[in-house]
This record gives sequence, structure tokens and C-alpha cells, in this order.
Amino acid sequence: MWQNCSYYKMNVYQTGLSKFQPQSASEDESVGPSLSAPPPPTVRIAYLLTVNGRALRQVHRLVRALFHRDHFFLIHVDARQDYLFRELLSLELRLPNVRLSRRRQATIWGGASLVSILLDSMQQLLDSGWEWDFIINLSESDYPVKTNRNLVDFLTANRDKNFVKSHGRQVRRFITKQGLDKSFVECEARMWRIGDRTLPQGIVMDGGSDWLVLSRSFVSYVASADKDELVQGLLKVFKHTLLPAESFFHTVLRNSVHCFSYIDNNLHITNWKRSLGCKCQYRHVVDWCGCSPNDFRSVDYSRLVNTRSKQLYFARKFEPIVSQEIVNKLDQWLYGPYPTSVSGCTDIIRPVSVAVRTLSGQTKWSTKLLGEYLSFCRPITTS
Repeated sequence: MWQNCSYYKMNVYQTGLSKFQPQSASEDESVGPSLSAPPPPTVRIAYLLTVNGRALRQVHRLVRALFHRDHFFLIHVDARQDYLFRELLSLELRLPNVRLSRRRQATIWGGASLVSILLDSMQQLLDSGWEWDFIINLSESDYPVKTNRNLVDFLTANRDKNFVKSHGRQVRRFITKQGLDKSFVECEARMWRIGDRTLPQGIVMDGGSDWLVLSRSFVSYVASADKDELVQGLLKVFKHTLLPAESFFHTVLRNSVHCFSYIDNNLHITNWKRSLGCKCQYRHVVDWCGCSPNDFRSVDYSRLVNTRSKQLYFARKFEPIVSQEIVNKLDQWLYGPYPTSVSGCTDIIRPVSVAVRTLSGQTKWSTKLLGEYLSFCRPITTS
């Protein structure tokens, strides 16, 4: 009993009752040789992609942009998107470091199921046998704004840190705005608000963005089947919480022994335009008013280029059907121009058909095959 009490007393001391100060990430992105010691091994990344819809070409394009032989990909396809799942199976067959999750779930905006998906996928990555150091969760709406080498050097210099974006220090305002003081139940593809609630005492609530960069040690702690009392208790709280993925991992991090690894930066630039993105557009699936970031367009290109000197490595949201040009410009800025022989990169492709043979006996390119070709129209490199 005394050992347990001492442990929790130590936790209170570590997480602190004074003003919380997040750690700062190292500015040094270089992992060059040292006269006193050999350079540390570079980190390996497990990308956890949660994808939805029918944007097959964009998923291929994202994987191509992120691909490296030392990294790994676990792709969770929404349970309702059988077409996307079938077509992405080809990646798993061709690339040994890409797997598709068979434990698929359906998600809705703000739903409690997203935390379940993330934790289950993290456990799959822990059990995979892959030797990774960080998990980065992304969707088909994300795209890198720096090269793989930049990202790897940065994370190697910040090994064992955890990168989450916080709402700031106005806790009461965040709780009210986020609806954390309300109880919700996910049922029949909707989040139903069922009443008010009192949050547990002695827990510092935190949250912000649900796009995360988490260390293996923290993932092992939060996703392990042998969860401690803190994680088990918070899982019960966030099972009935709106947008739980935006708060669960932050809150566990703030209140656990991993709090000293907290970096208030999820390495993302997000296109927030509140006047356009906060119009209660999700009323059909949730009893609450929520916001969603806007799509980047060509006019936003300078904002993306200006991230070159900042600790930002990904951007969201991109929707090719809204602006294919901005994705192409960003791609060429990172990796150079497309070969002159490549055409069709500005086309909008929504894969809806399969390969067909005409009456004359000629085989026509299907939109699916054309999408795959254009997604990988430059060779994958290992640098």
C-alpha cells in the first residue's frame, strides 16, 4: 500500500501543481558525426494511415511521398469502404513494409470509435515485429512539407519525445468549447448528447489536435493490454466524450510519468479559417457544433513554402478534387519537376470503373489503373 501511495505521490510531484511548461524540441536537425561519439542510429517511423472515401490515387500519392525502406505503414480503411480496401491490397502484396489492418471499424466525425481504432492499430504495430521508434498518424488529407531526411534527422535529435498540439492553457474554456463536460454516446452512426457530467478530480484535462507523433515508449504504455489504472480510468471517461482522440492522448501524457516528454507541437500546419470551417456542418452526425479545417488551394502555396525554417513537417487538408494544382506544386517543390513524358498529373480522377475491353477487342485503361500509374509516376527513392 505504501509503495502505491508513494508512486502516486511521485506522479503528483512530476506532473506538477504549478504552471505546466511543455518541453522544447531540439533545433538541431543534423545527425552528423561527432569527435567524441559515433552518431546515434536514425529513427524509424511507423505511419498509421486512417483513410476513408474513394481517393485511391491520393492515398497512393501520399504513400509514395512518405515511402522509405526503413519506415513502415499500417493502413486502416473505414469498414464501409470496401472498394478502397480491395484496391489498396496491391500495396501490401508489393511492399513488405506496408500492411492493411483487417480489424476495420466504421468511424464518424467526432466519434468515440476513433480512439478505439488508434489504440488497436497501435497494438498491431507493437505486435508486428517491426522495429520502429515513432508512430505518426495521418489521413489521405495530409501531405508532407519536408523531405524524409529532414523529418528523420529532426526526430532522431528528439528521440523519445511526444509531439501533440495543445489548445493552450485556458482549460475551462477548452472544456466548455469541446463539450468535455457533456456525456455522449455513439450509436447508429451518430454521437448523441445525453446530459451533463462531472470530470474526474485530480486529473489535468488537456487536448487540441488528434494528429500526433508519439514515441514507442509512450505508445507501449498507452496501448498495452496491461493498462494501468490511469489509462483504464481515462478510457472509461473518453468512451462517452465527443472528439475523444483530440483529448485522450494529451490527457494521458500530461498525467503520466511521460509528462516530461510533452512537446506542444504536432509538426502540422493546418489550414484553419474559422469563418469558413465552423458552420455546424456536422449536425447530421452529432448533437454539437464542430469545426473542420479548410482545404489548401494554390493561393496558399507561399504559406506552405514558408514552413521551411519551422518545425513543421506535414500539412492538412488537401482535397485533389478541390485543388490538384496545390498538391502538384508541393510535390515538385519537395522532389523536383515531373519528367516531361508524364502527362495527366493535373487531371482529377475519381476511381469508379474497372478495366474493360471494347467491342473491337482493344483494352482501355481503367480509371483505377491510370490512378495507380500517375500516383507513382516518379520512381521511389531511398534517400
